[in-house]
Amino acid sequence: MRKFLVLTLVLVLCFAGCSNKCDFKKQQTPALYEATFVESSGTGEMMIKATGIGCSVEEALEEAKKTAVWFVLEGGDKPILKTQAEKTRAYGLEMQMYANPVKYIRWISDIKSKKKEGGKTKVTYLFKIDVAMIQQELAAAEIITSTEDLGESMGLPTVSVFADKGGDFAKTAVSALQEYFQDNSFEVYKAAQGDTVNKIVAKMAALEGAETDPMHDMALSLGTDVYAKVNYSGVNGTAGTKASVAVEVFETASGKMLGTTTGFSAERRVGDANALVQEAVNDAGAKVVSQIRKEWMEMVKKGKPFKVAVLSNSSDGAAVDEAVYGALKGLSTRPIKRQAGGKSTFTYIVYVKDMPNAYELFQALKKAYGGPGQLEKVSDAGSFLVIKAAGNGEVELTIE
Repeated sequence: MRKFLVLTLVLVLCFAGCSNKCDFKKQQTPALYEATFVESSGTGEMMIKATGIGCSVEEALEEAKKTAVWFVLEGGDKPILKTQAEKTRAYGLEMQMYANPVKYIRWISDIKSKKKEGGKTKVTYLFKIDVAMIQQELAAAEIITSTEDLGESMGLPTVSVFADKGGDFAKTAVSALQEYFQDNSFEVYKAAQGDTVNKIVAKMAALEGAETDPMHDMALSLGTDVYAKVNYSGVNGTAGTKASVAVEVFETASGKMLGTTTGFSAERRVGDANALVQEAVNDAGAKVVSQIRKEWMEMVKKGKPFKVAVLSNSSDGAAVDEAVYGALKGLSTRPIKRQAGGKSTFTYIVYVKDMPNAYELFQALKKAYGGPGQLEKVSDAGSFLVIKAAGNGEVELTIE
């Protein structure tokens, strides 16, 4: 009986000890996928809160590092790898990144939380990840298209930035977004103080009869392919102030929205909220650049939009309209949108492949035109072309 009790006690102690023994099998991919975005601390850097698990704090930290890299690659609302095809191509390189995540980590915080779960240790840290380096390696491996390659194939879009509703921090928001675009290889056109909308642009807007958008008209006047509206707001929280910025981006020629997003800063107490505005813009900028890049790559495949305005005289107007429309159809494989038409003034939106600017479009259109008179260029700015059919009477821009 005594031996039986001793054996029973040994078995109970053994069971208790065995049940508390940590059993964790390390794998190439992260053990957990618990991560959240904190802030964009720079144009090529992102702060992530990531959690890892293991038999020790050290092991859990190594897992958290992999989780942070995973979040940049595939997690959140602005991952680098956006399609299944990209994820499939990236598999081998992605495993290499998980094997050496410290290569992409610029800073690690102290432990933010620690707890036991199922005999394992679960810890959470903040990480600053070098997003630019990860993007460069993926582009070098031809998994994603680099900004430089996109620029060489089509030319990156030129951009202008405007404050939507103004406010105390509007100037900071505009400057920060302009800087973000420039750091991502976009050419930024700035409207100088006192700049006015081109008279032809203003008259065209009136002719089309739609409610005019002064920012769109100014972007056309500047000749930018894309324009962004940014609007700042501040929110007071329990731990201080949190900034947010709303950004909308439009293709200038067609007016099509390319993207919209809201960026947020971390919530903290600061003496100058401009720093929070900068953080919020960096957050929004990362999303917006991704949206523009995606749309611009589609334009490489399907054709870039141009706005074409044609001026004629009233007697030849119908024949000029028919001839220009026919010539545009021969240059584009997509439907042409007529925005306005009168007796002597016409505007179109046309999508043309392998056409870098409005001047080259004019040269191609001039060769294909078979209507009255000869086509002459009035002005070309970015993706906005104004031409006239001259030679058979006086041509004027009139609002009919």
